[in-house]
Amino acid sequence: MSYYCSECVVNWWPYQTVDGRCPNCGGGTVRKQERASDDADTLYRFARAEAAKRDLHARFEAYYAEHGQQSEAA
Repeated sequence: MSYYCSECVVNWWPYQTVDGRCPNCGGGTVRKQERASDDADTLYRFARAEAAKRDLHARFEAYYAEHGQQSEAA
């Protein structure tokens, strides 16, 4: 069984999706009775690394936005 994302054209393993969402694009998936794509594991690791980078960047921006407001107030 897999979860197919028509946007990414990938059959994901069930553990790779969260609430039926594609780990790469965030779109919806359709449950299929097929094997996961051969490159699903590689693409999943890549998607997770990209999400971690986005999260780190967002936290970095939030920290410096707050830090900038504090230094302006001082």
